[in-house]
Amino acid sequence: MASDLLPRLRRGLGEAWQIARGIAGERAYEIYLEHHRREHPGRAPMGEREFWRRHTDKGDTDPGSRCC
Repeated sequence: MASDLLPRLRRGLGEAWQIARGIAGERAYEIYLEHHRREHPGRAPMGEREFWRRHTDKGDTDPGSRCC
């Protein structure tokens, strides 16, 4: 029982870390790549730098439900 505790704890912490990254918006590029692979096969996706530039610009011009 104790021998499987550490792997379970690591898995749980890994899942919690991914959730925190999602809330903070850090997974946005990964999510974009998943979407692009599914919806636009055979076409090259934006590079990460271009993606973040557009993502930031969009947030500045269309803040949506952002508070500030």
